Amino acid sequence: MKRRSKLMLVVAAVLVGVGLITCLVGAGVSSAAGDQLFASSLEDGKGYRYDFDGSKIDSIRLDVVDAQIRVIGGAEESYIEILHFNENFYTFSQSRSLISFKESPDISSILRFWESGFTFKGMRYILRLSPRDEQQAINIYLTDEDYVKGLEIESETGNIFIQNIQTDTDYTFTMEKGTVQMEDVSTGSALHITSTGTDPCAVTLKNTTAKIFSLDLTEGEVEAQALSAGTGEIDIAHGSLDLEYIPREAVLTISASTKGKLSVNDVGYIDTFAYTNKEENTGTDTEEAPPEETLTITGNDAAVYLSVENLVLQPDSN
Repeated sequence: MKRRSKLMLVVAAVLVGVGLITCLVGAGVSSAAGDQLFASSLEDGKGYRYDFDGSKIDSIRLDVVDAQIRVIGGAEESYIEILHFNENFYTFSQSRSLISFKESPDISSILRFWESGFTFKGMRYILRLSPRDEQQAINIYLTDEDYVKGLEIESETGNIFIQNIQTDTDYTFTMEKGTVQMEDVSTGSALHITSTGTDPCAVTLKNTTAKIFSLDLTEGEVEAQALSAGTGEIDIAHGSLDLEYIPREAVLTISASTKGKLSVNDVGYIDTFAYTNKEENTGTDTEEAPPEETLTITGNDAAVYLSVENLVLQPDSN
C-alpha cells in the first residue's frame, strides 16, 4: 500500500473517531439539558414527548397525511406525543403561543425544500428513510385548567378523537376521508368539520355542544347523540345522518331537505321538513325577546333521521 493511501486511511480513522466523540458529547449535553435527540419508548409507542403550558397556547395546528390524532382533556399535565413518524418527513415547532406540526408526504417534498419549508435535521436521521409499519399518531393531553383558543387539524386520511374538553375552543377539522369522534365536548365557540373527498367520512358525536356548528361532507356517515348548537348547519351530499338534537333555547327553527329518506321523531316526510315556534315566543313590549337557535340540514340523496327532544309538531308542519 502506498504511503499516501496509508496516510489517508489514518486521517479517515481519526475523523471517524472525532465524529463519534462529538456525537457522544452532544448526546450527553442534550440529555443534561432535557432535549430529546432520538425517539424513546412511550406508553403508546415509540416517539417524542414535549411538555407545554396549555394556559399560554393560543393555537395548535396539525397537518398530517395519515395519522391517529387524540386530544384528551382532564390530564394531570399538558403535553404532546409524536409517535412512529419518520423524523425526516415532518417539522415540529413549539413557541410560547403556538404548537405546529406539518408532515411531508414523501421524500420528493423534502427535496423541494424551497416550497415545503422542510429543512435538513442532521446526520443522525439521514439513514432513517424507510417507512414504519406502526400507525402514526399524535396524542395531546390537556389539564382542565388549560384553554387552547384554536385547534386546527388537516389531513388526507386518518382518525380524529376529541374527549372531555369544556373550553371555548375553535375546532376546525378538514380531511379527504377518515373518521371524527367527539365525546363530552362543549365549546362556546365554533366547531367546523369538512370532508372534501369522495370516500366516506364517518363522524360520531356524543354529548357535544357548540355555539356554531357546521358539518360539510361529500360522502358521510354521521351519528350524533345529544348534539346542541346555537346555530347548526349540516350539509351531507351522500350517505346518512342519524341525529339526536337537544334544543337549548326557547326559540327553535328547523329546516331539513333531502331527496333521500327523511324522518323527524319517527314521522316520515317527503323531501322537506320545516318547524319554528318563533311566533309563540316573541316576548312582550316589556320583555326582551328570548334567544333563538336554528338547525339547517341539507342533503342531496342522503338519508336523514332526526330526533328532537321535546319537539311539539303542529298539524301543518308536514
